Order: sequence, then C-alpha cells, then structure tokens
Amino acid sequence: MKSIGIIPARFASSRFEGKPLADIFGKPMIQHVYEGACQSKLLNQVIIATDDERIYNAVQDFNANVVMTSECSTGTERVAVVAKNLNCDIVLNIQGDEPLLEPEHIDLLLQPFITTPSIQVCTLKEKINSIEDYLDPNVVKVVTNLNGNALYFSRSSLPCIQDKNHNVIDKYNHLFRHIGLYAYRREQLLEFISWESTPNEKTEGLEQLRFLEHEVNIHVVETDKPLIGVDVPTDLDRVKHILEKRGSKRK
Repeated sequence: MKSIGIIPARFASSRFEGKPLADIFGKPMIQHVYEGACQSKLLNQVIIATDDERIYNAVQDFNANVVMTSECSTGTERVAVVAKNLNCDIVLNIQGDEPLLEPEHIDLLLQPFITTPSIQVCTLKEKINSIEDYLDPNVVKVVTNLNGNALYFSRSSLPCIQDKNHNVIDKYNHLFRHIGLYAYRREQLLEFISWESTPNEKTEGLEQLRFLEHEVNIHVVETDKPLIGVDVPTDLDRVKHILEKRGSKRK
C-alpha cells in the first residue's frame, strides 16, 4: 500500500496572512509540519502544494518536496489536483497549520486502511475535556457510531447534554472534537471533488459532510496527542509553549 501525504499551503488568510511562513523557533511553520509528517514510518512521500511563490521558495530553502498548483477554492481541492498525477493507494490531507503534528497522528490515520480494506476515508478525534470547548462553535464536534464511523460533524454542541449542570462534563466521556487531518483512498478523493457541495456541508461550513451526505463512511480514530491548529497569530504562543515542554526534536 503506497501512501503519500500532501500539505496544502496558501498565503492568503483573512485571520492570519502568510501563516505557513510564520516563524517558530527559527523555522517557518510549514517546515515543522513537513518534518513531523516525514517521521511517519508508513508514509512513502510527503509533498507541499501551494500556489504562492513565497511559500514555494521558502520550502525549497529547506529542501522539501514542493509543487505549484493553480489557485484552488479549498485545501482538499489542492490536494486532489496533486493526487491526480500520483501513483498511490492512499492520500493524506495534512493541514499546513498543525506544527504540533507527530508521526503517531499519521500512523493512526493509515493503520485502519491496512486492517480494514473497506475503509475509504479516515480522520481523527480527541476527547473534549472542558465546557468551553464543548460550547465553542470554533471547535468542530464529531459524533460516531459503535463501529467508530462518523454520524455527524457540527460546530454546535453535540451530542446535547441534558444535564443543565455543565460542571459535570467530566462524566461525559463520549464528547469529541474533530481533528482535521484526513486519509482517503485516492479514487474516493477524486470522486469527492467531482461532487457539488451538499446542503449540510453548506450550512455547517464543513467539507467532510459531503461524504456523509453521499453515504460514504468516515472512520474516526481517537488520539490522545493534542493538536492545536494555528488560526490566529496568538495561537503561536500556545504552540511554542507546548513545543518547549516537549523538548521537540524539530525545535
């Protein structure tokens, strides 16, 4: 099984322009993501995909694999554009704003494809441990069935806690946030981008719902290694603090 990781990276961002090039301990953020992915034992190759020359040149400076694409409306589309020209079985969509990425995250995504040939799409989830995250619409929640497949993704507080005393959230051990890393069988990814956006996808602003609305299962694996996506400049301080505590080899 040949697996290739693709990291889509764009310069423009309404909340944090130039985010992939943000400095973290002397390296651009995209380099931290790339190096974390390259440590996976199950990935055959990692490629950065961008339509911006500034990112392209910065990536070349640290000798990573990089390709230029045309302008794309989403990161998934950019990943698929590159995947069309690749000979592989599994494609990973690795977010370029996840500098805390560890090889264990990648391996968790890939392992189900090895053990269960019927799986088409896989992603990650992490336990919600605070009422703030449970109520925060910026934290995407995922609800799964007993087989570990997604029932729904939402920015709303799902599943609904009937107990009005939210201070007892610790007893609800089935509350999970979605971590936006994906692995797809290549043909399923290419089929995905051929579909029009679906009603719930548009309502929630969550691409993955397009799979569910086309009755394609998304297998969801739990991780106990937290990831913090960098959405705004202030997130960098949190990331740097965690990397310092880890004594990260990528520092």
